[in-house]
Amino acid sequence: MRRLTVAGLLAILPIGLALAAVACKRTANHSESGSVPGATPELLSVVAMDDPRAAIQLVRGFYSPEGGPWRWTAGQFSVILRPPPGSAAQDGARLEVNLNIPDVVFQQLGAMTLSVTAAGIPLMPEKYTEPGNHIYTRDVPASALAGDSATFEFATDKMIPAGKLEKRELALIVTSIGLVSKAPN
Repeated sequence: MRRLTVAGLLAILPIGLALAAVACKRTANHSESGSVPGATPELLSVVAMDDPRAAIQLVRGFYSPEGGPWRWTAGQFSVILRPPPGSAAQDGARLEVNLNIPDVVFQQLGAMTLSVTAAGIPLMPEKYTEPGNHIYTRDVPASALAGDSATFEFATDKMIPAGKLEKRELALIVTSIGLVSKAPN
């Protein structure tokens, strides 16, 4: 059996200290957010793209933030949202997507249509005929909001394919996606 020498201990000490520092930092981050390590984080009804808590709800097709309160999307992307209280028992909720079609994208692709399904139920698509900021707003039926969460699948009819200059497929810029309660009639 090999004996650990002082030189051997000194060689592995920095590694142990580095791992301990990472573990302490990780614990501190959980404490600051108010979450319990190992617990399932609470889902949000409205997901702001620059909110670190929302990352677990961005299922696919979203790229990392690039220094602003927005994210690029691929041509297909999906998100999980928590239905607002009472929406499954009442008249459903309203889906609101704050998005931008950059001029550079619009110049290459022209008009673009966004299609959405809410828990597998198709919502009315919308065609965007000019670049700039837009809000996709649709009522979501209560039947799509029956559980603790609902998955929303998005697809554009056009996107810039990944290529030599840009390694990603690009479609839209999104700043937030959310479910809001409908105003009472």
